[in-house]
Amino acid sequence: MPELSRRAVMVSTLGGLGVAAAAALPAAPALARGFAGTAAAGAATAVASDAVPVRSLFTPAVGRAFRATEIVDGETAGDRTIDLVLSAVEDIADSAPGDENRFLLLFTASGYTAADGIYTLRRAGAPQVTLFLSAIGPRGMTRAMQAVVSRTA
Repeated sequence: MPELSRRAVMVSTLGGLGVAAAAALPAAPALARGFAGTAAAGAATAVASDAVPVRSLFTPAVGRAFRATEIVDGETAGDRTIDLVLSAVEDIADSAPGDENRFLLLFTASGYTAADGIYTLRRAGAPQVTLFLSAIGPRGMTRAMQAVVSRTA
């Protein structure tokens, strides 16, 4: 299997899934600038087993726990695991209310100091999803995190 890097996942995520941190929405093209197509091909293979992040996958999970494992240099970093609770699924400005492909996820986090990164989210009875999560609020052992899903159908 080709080596999976943060850049490769970001290219795949931004190109195919359209996931970015909420604060970085206007800067999303800058995140993808300069990434080669070969890296995207490797990432597409790695995230092919993940579920497509759609609103209906998350809406019934509000208030439920997720385990987020950070992906570092193409490998899951088992020591970088965060326990999350999905606190809200919200609409993105300028999107249709309830849009399945454009929404904001808000989590409360605990574990090692939550930081921006690519995470695989798992929850019992649900398929895994890989998203870019952005830490928001003051640094500490409990911190809010967010993910923006903005994909074309």
